[in-house]
Amino acid sequence: MWEKIRGYLTFTRKERYGVLFLLLLIITFFILPYFFKHSPGDPDPETYNKIKSEIRTFESRIPDSLHEKNNHTDNRQKTLPTNAAYANAGYHSGMHMFYFDPNKIGEADWIQLGLHEHLAATIHHYLEKGGHFTKAEDLKKLYGLHDDDYNRLYPFVRIVPLKQKLSFKPVYKTNAYYPSVVTKNDSSFHAAVPGSVRTFGHSVKMFAEIDVNVSDSGEWSRLPGIGEKLASRIVHFREKLGGFYQTDQVAEVYGLPDTTFRKIKPYLRMQPVSLRQIDINTATKEILTSHPYIRWPLARSIVEYRLQHGSFHAVDELLQLAQMDAALFEKLKPYLTSDK
Repeated sequence: MWEKIRGYLTFTRKERYGVLFLLLLIITFFILPYFFKHSPGDPDPETYNKIKSEIRTFESRIPDSLHEKNNHTDNRQKTLPTNAAYANAGYHSGMHMFYFDPNKIGEADWIQLGLHEHLAATIHHYLEKGGHFTKAEDLKKLYGLHDDDYNRLYPFVRIVPLKQKLSFKPVYKTNAYYPSVVTKNDSSFHAAVPGSVRTFGHSVKMFAEIDVNVSDSGEWSRLPGIGEKLASRIVHFREKLGGFYQTDQVAEVYGLPDTTFRKIKPYLRMQPVSLRQIDINTATKEILTSHPYIRWPLARSIVEYRLQHGSFHAVDELLQLAQMDAALFEKLKPYLTSDK
């Protein structure tokens, strides 16, 4: 067996010479290219001058308008800001940066600052509805404003702070008494702007107080920053709740900016009312979920609990449900009853 295997592993003299010849041939072909490298040599002056002349002829055939266009493009590219924020913000030749108060400029000014027309219109609509920027960081809240636009505008924001609310306390000066509020008996009372109070030459707009549980949409719309659509939304939210038990619940209305709520809060009043309550022992899932504070998982848990354990003896038993936490329970408790 070993002799048979050995026969495959040994070479005759001719075979050894053949292998050696092939190795030498491979080495030769591998080394030869290094001895025959192409040398570029010296440039031919006549050929170089001919090529250069043809280039001049080709350039002379290009229209002058194309030259001017290319030069204008090159110059514009050189003058464009290198900051990526300018490029991403849709830089255009009409953009001009200047110091501005976002509460006082119009749509045309926003467009001049480099914003798109749609976004400028959105900001203008926001201000018309009673919105207000109190600090430069408020620009981040604008939907559609990219980070690069914000970083470009931020250094130029100069917001003038709102005047402090005027005090209605009597003012004393050099032993003389000056009432800060003009009374009806004063001859200058009738010269004041309707619905305003004149204080030392300044007119402060005043609004009528309203009851959050009985006022209709017309009364709501007379408050600052509240339009007809938002007023209807407040009334609708109140009806779905079953009434407000505190004025801060108005701030939960969808689409009501926090800045607007702070403006109208001094004019909100509330008389004690009987809230519309839901009986947790008889209400169906549909009735439960119709309340803004009750989601579908909680409604389902309430119904399933009744089926398994019987009626609730007290509203506090809702705290046994996994979907009910203490904060939600305190918020929801005034609207629930467990009458059997």
